[in-house]
Amino acid sequence: MTRNLLSTTLFALLAGTAAHAQTVLDVVAWKGNEAEPAGMPQLIEKFEAEHPEITVDLTFVARKDIDKVIPPRLQSGNPPDVTMVDSALNKLWGEAGFLTDLGTDADWVQRMKPEVREVLELDGAMLTQPLEIIGMGNFVNMDLLARAGIQTPPVTLDELTAACGALAEQGISPMIFSGGFSAMLFVGANGIDPATGNAAALGAGDDSFVEDASFNQALDRVRALVDAQCFDPELQAGLDPWATAPQEFRSGNVAILPQGAWNIGSFQQVEGLNFQFAPMPSGFSDTGVALDLVGPGWAIPRDAEHAEAARAWVDFFAKPENLAIFLQAENAYSPYEGAETQMPELAASYTAARDAGSAILWPFSTLEFPKALQPEWEDSLTGFLLNLDDPNEDTLQRWDDAVEDSL
Repeated sequence: MTRNLLSTTLFALLAGTAAHAQTVLDVVAWKGNEAEPAGMPQLIEKFEAEHPEITVDLTFVARKDIDKVIPPRLQSGNPPDVTMVDSALNKLWGEAGFLTDLGTDADWVQRMKPEVREVLELDGAMLTQPLEIIGMGNFVNMDLLARAGIQTPPVTLDELTAACGALAEQGISPMIFSGGFSAMLFVGANGIDPATGNAAALGAGDDSFVEDASFNQALDRVRALVDAQCFDPELQAGLDPWATAPQEFRSGNVAILPQGAWNIGSFQQVEGLNFQFAPMPSGFSDTGVALDLVGPGWAIPRDAEHAEAARAWVDFFAKPENLAIFLQAENAYSPYEGAETQMPELAASYTAARDAGSAILWPFSTLEFPKALQPEWEDSLTGFLLNLDDPNEDTLQRWDDAVEDSL
């Protein structure tokens, strides 16, 4: 009788231990490190409190390394339980059958902004839960502008060229215009018409960059910035847009920096740096153009070991109060209808441009432009800055060739 009782008790203890064993959720993301915490420490703590049976193991992998790290795991049947993806990975891995269909009936899918859903839905399947739309525009040092008698960020081309002249007269470096990213943002804002939406036809090869009036004019407007003393093209052509350019702005050495809103958090940590984040001046609008990038999202690989826990993670981020933590930390907009804006007041002019309808979804993030076109844009614009007297066709033909090669 005693032996039976002991056996029964031992069995119950072992069964209880098994029942309460922790699930370790393997999550891979390019957000959540010290440089871009994205609210992840707070969100993980909150998720684990709501799901005490799950422990989150977050691994940071830089976006440039995701393409090397994750595919071998997907192919070997040993993927993470949840991985961060962007629109390009959603398409690539989705078409290869490596991602789980999250379904289209969920509340968060129904709330998704139509333009975002159009980007991510693949043959009727929703494989990714989007997390953010993040802006790209101009960072403006308001103290430097004030020294030149300017009180508001320039949002039109006339305001920008006037600001450059006034700043230059005061001995202040007006603008960073690196040959890669910065130039690409300005040219995109002045070449892609928000009203007509010419990007898709250009990216599909149906129309030609060489013959496109807007993009020819965009290159001419770069020359106008040079004439207005906004920047020295030869000095800017080879400037590192990801390290040197932000550091120059952070140090207060330049008044205007075209970059992404993901820099807001780090710039806010600089004592005494009084800045605003504004839309890109453009000939298409009196409010400037907001360049919106469809950001990353969560996907559950097909062979995820802990699919149920992974779905709990996705459902957790679907709650507006949880996503708001991520968005506030990222200084980004929600990809869902009806969400409150989490952007700081220093981005008011950018938000105003969006509210006025003066915005485009960046065509590389919507896949309207092929991936191979982006490095060609960056390289060719560097060459353009070094040879401003060359005809526009020399630059634009390279873009048409890149599109043709990708078809």
